[in-house]
Amino acid sequence: MQMGIIGGGSWATALAKLLTDNGHAIHWCLRNESTIAHLQKRRHNPHYLSSVYFNQALLTLSTDAAATIAACDTVLICVPSSYVLETLQHLPATAFEGKRVISAVKGILPTEKFQLLNEWLHEKFALPTEHYFTIMGPCHAEEVAAEKLSYLTFSGEDVAAATTIAAMFKTDYLNTVVNHDIWGTQYAATL
Repeated sequence: MQMGIIGGGSWATALAKLLTDNGHAIHWCLRNESTIAHLQKRRHNPHYLSSVYFNQALLTLSTDAAATIAACDTVLICVPSSYVLETLQHLPATAFEGKRVISAVKGILPTEKFQLLNEWLHEKFALPTEHYFTIMGPCHAEEVAAEKLSYLTFSGEDVAAATTIAAMFKTDYLNTVVNHDIWGTQYAATL
């Protein structure tokens, strides 16, 4: 599975840590070249969770969301809900065609309809609901970075695929649970 991450905040950094600690190579789209240069030179995100160091051999870094998405079959969207539209709305209508999308977005999008990410992606990019998965807490980025015992909840209508995705994030300090309720999981995280 080729994994891409869109976002460079503390939650994105923590989830990138889980993936790379488990030996998974990732394509990571960050906001600016200076953050990329710092990660390449110092091996950590200068703005978030700076105690987390990365194996450079596992990172392909870019500021181009479209290129990151094109290079992957699975895309983890990990930006604050208030910035999702700004980050993704300029992508071509076919950007997510044939892709799996994992949402780590905790919140309602600021659209006229107050949509969840899956609703907006379906409307804007025709993303089928069965290609949509969620990754939610109850843990926080700082807990993941400190390797505190916790768990993450993965949801997807395709429970077998959600289980495969969840296994990529599981570590000896972080357990994963899987369910089929993408709606309830997203609303619970929002509340």
